[in-house]
Amino acid sequence: TAEGRSSMASQTSPLPLHDGHGMRSKMNVIAVLLILTSLFCSKIDAVNTAGTSGDGIGGHDGRDGSGDDAMTHDEVKAVPGSKSSHVNDPSHRRRKGGLRWRDLGVSLEKRPLTTALMLEKYESYDNGDGNNQHESSCLEDSIWLLHPSSGSVENGSLCGIIGPSGAGKSTFLNALGGTTPRSSGVYLTGSVLCEECACQPEHDDGDDDSGVAHRRYYHLSQQEGDIATLSQHDNFFDMLTPRESLEFAAYLESQKRERKRGSGDVKRYSDHREVARRKLASLGLSGVADRRIGDRTKMDGGGGGGGVGRSLPFGLGKVMKGLIDMRGGGLSGGERRRLSVALELITEPKIFLADEPTTGLDSSQAEKVVKLISKLAKERNVPSICTLHQPKSSIWKTLDQFILLAPGGKMCYAGDRENATTYFTQIGFECPHDTNPAEYFIDLVTIDTEDHVQALADKARISFLHYHFLQSCMTDHNIWPLPDIDGRPIAKQQTYTSKVGVRLLSLPSLLQTKLRDITNSSRRFLALLLRSWRQNIRNTQVIGIRLAGSVLQAALFASIFKSVRVGKSVPKSIADRVALLTYGVINMSIMALMKTLDLFARERSVVVREQMRCNYYGIEYLLAKVCAEVPLDTSFALVFAAVLKRLTGLRTSMATLIETYCLMTISSVSLGFAIGSFTSSVEAAMSTGLPIMVIFMVVGIINPSGVDPEDPPSKLLDVLKFFSPMKWAIESLVTAEFRGMDFGGKGQGIWGKVKDLPQMGALAMVQDGDSVLVNLGLGTAKYWDLAKNLLVLSGIYLSISLIGLSYFGPSFIDTDVI
Repeated sequence: TAEGRSSMASQTSPLPLHDGHGMRSKMNVIAVLLILTSLFCSKIDAVNTAGTSGDGIGGHDGRDGSGDDAMTHDEVKAVPGSKSSHVNDPSHRRRKGGLRWRDLGVSLEKRPLTTALMLEKYESYDNGDGNNQHESSCLEDSIWLLHPSSGSVENGSLCGIIGPSGAGKSTFLNALGGTTPRSSGVYLTGSVLCEECACQPEHDDGDDDSGVAHRRYYHLSQQEGDIATLSQHDNFFDMLTPRESLEFAAYLESQKRERKRGSGDVKRYSDHREVARRKLASLGLSGVADRRIGDRTKMDGGGGGGGVGRSLPFGLGKVMKGLIDMRGGGLSGGERRRLSVALELITEPKIFLADEPTTGLDSSQAEKVVKLISKLAKERNVPSICTLHQPKSSIWKTLDQFILLAPGGKMCYAGDRENATTYFTQIGFECPHDTNPAEYFIDLVTIDTEDHVQALADKARISFLHYHFLQSCMTDHNIWPLPDIDGRPIAKQQTYTSKVGVRLLSLPSLLQTKLRDITNSSRRFLALLLRSWRQNIRNTQVIGIRLAGSVLQAALFASIFKSVRVGKSVPKSIADRVALLTYGVINMSIMALMKTLDLFARERSVVVREQMRCNYYGIEYLLAKVCAEVPLDTSFALVFAAVLKRLTGLRTSMATLIETYCLMTISSVSLGFAIGSFTSSVEAAMSTGLPIMVIFMVVGIINPSGVDPEDPPSKLLDVLKFFSPMKWAIESLVTAEFRGMDFGGKGQGIWGKVKDLPQMGALAMVQDGDSVLVNLGLGTAKYWDLAKNLLVLSGIYLSISLIGLSYFGPSFIDTDVI
């Protein structure tokens, strides 16, 4: 202090005085020493002040708002020439910045509620002593999934969210990251802002500690990649390698930044291969960079395929194991988690959110993943927040901060981990020395639902903790209140900004811009096509099964309908020919649809993540999928048709049979795209696709009783028939098979001809193929007029798919803009 420094100066031992220059020199030395001593003491005072300013309970500073840290309107100033708001605050020159939220809540009904209002309700209900707050009349707990709260997480810190099941941990994380679905029907309140601090020196003396902290606040954007979100389940294209996945993600990011010219980041992403290499090295994935990711749910016995084929006889198990080892066997759980982290870090995010990052991992791998997230948070100086379920002691010690949520989303603590035990001890809850603090804190906010009396006591304890946390929030000026400029709200900031004004482009410039957009779109299309093609062509097991299935099914149908043979009586085979063509269409249509639904739905989560960041347009992805899927699927239809023609005596030519089955397959694949674009999971896609396919099958089959012209079908039935690929394929094949058919039978006599004719339904007593078509309602039908409707249906279904991908993807609720 100043008094201490004066005392120190007065107690300095006097030096012998001499006349002349020697005396003046010594006096100058003494003056310099006193100045240096004063500066040193002031430096110590500044360090001590900064070190003790954050010792308040609950991880807050404990100040009452009367000091210089109270953020008033007069302290908010706009920096000249800047587009963002800044706060000049000398007392916060060591604050790191980070994520701030105020009154963030999620409710089932739209209700205005803030931290201050909740505190008033508590105090008015119970006179401020914090007890008996479990009654529903206090805070209307039934409508709040997450009670409004305020808090902050500093840059470079790892914050864990803990609490019992149903406490709203994932709900809170989604609210922070802006990923609360609109379809959930909930309401969000409050604001979430990111704070950046830059220390600017007050004097040009090279001393950084003498600067002023300039704080800039802005909203984060999922589309611009500001927020990295690690979901509970890893979502990849399992036939790709980690290197290919990261290179693709880096390439898409470079393309997006190319569209946002002027950001200054294009050069950094120009070499996407180098970006992928650095990510692989930094996350310890270089050793498995070229191994297939694989689907761990389909593997038995670990990543090397050791449990596959053990029970197969004749040494086939070793052969299968060798094939799987050649493919790499897939990544382990920990490696997949690290790859997920690497993919999220491609965008250079400003906040990292992880929902249960330790799901499905053993304790050792879980600890490694949490430590990895903590390391990345410190290296990149970004706040990292993750939900944790019963963290063990080693994981608990890795956390810098933590948030304790009680049922109903009541926040009972948010602050430094090291200060937590002191805070809870001060309010009457001391953690035993031999207990993991994380387990003790979770037990504090757990409600015993089986014992009504104990449940009431648990609710009262939770309300007490919640009440004290709200009190601490009101004195924490790191988060309360957030600044504004001249009373106006802070506008949402975009990562990429441009100069204000309208710039009229000349015709050459406009053409150049359009040409560049077309070129970039073509490049993204080719990249998406390459990824989809790799995903399909590398799945050799599925390809082999489908190929063998096509051959075996054609042979099975040929053996069932034995009358359809060369040299057999044509009239006897009329019914079998119709049935054979019908069952063949149904078989190939269902196979194409089910495969498309399964694959398209599995990729949906990855595509949604990429579309959230505006990496490409829906039409680019859809065209790439069509170009990658259709050739492979039609090849199976070609094989089926060729084998069926070879093993039977069908009159239809090989070319017509192959053409019809291929067109029908394209239409079925397009139908699968249409259904998959409106569903969010494999289960939902299958549950929707199967009923639709059954309906189309029923309305598409030719009625063997024939058509009654006096009893036409209803309008609804006509619409369903029009949208059925099976109807057009069956009618096309039947028309091609029977048009102009001559039953022959020369030398058999009248009785021989009549005996061979069908004897039931619309096929009874027909004379030739044309009469068969007349009785089936296809008398005037022509093959190509029917077959071209399959192309029309394919176009309609692809258009529906594009609409689903572009306009019916997941939509999220934004927090209020303060």
